[in-house]
Amino acid sequence: MYKYIMIGKLSIEFSSSMVGKPQNRTEIVTPFFENLGGKLIQMLYINHPEMNAIANIEAPNDEAVASMAGIVKASGMFDDLNWYRAFDAGELQKIYEFASDKMNEYVSAKAFTENL
Repeated sequence: MYKYIMIGKLSIEFSSSMVGKPQNRTEIVTPFFENLGGKLIQMLYINHPEMNAIANIEAPNDEAVASMAGIVKASGMFDDLNWYRAFDAGELQKIYEFASDKMNEYVSAKAFTENL
């Protein structure tokens, strides 16, 4: 499973629904993520004017996350919703170890023109 972050801006319709019937959205949406092969790790709400919902999820691949985001967007509960692949410190270290090993194979545009 890979780690992802979903960040979105909740809609006025979401707020209206929550005021009308307060609910624990984490409990309600957890089965949705599981049915698409993922796992909801944590959902947080923040007081930011451009984004106010963040979900930390695990999923088998980008296609599963893109499907999740598409379904959630279609619900009308978000004015904006984006997702990003996330890496923990150990995974990031492996990425940079690979880059370090391959660095000598890269030729920059500047170096290429200097050798003409």
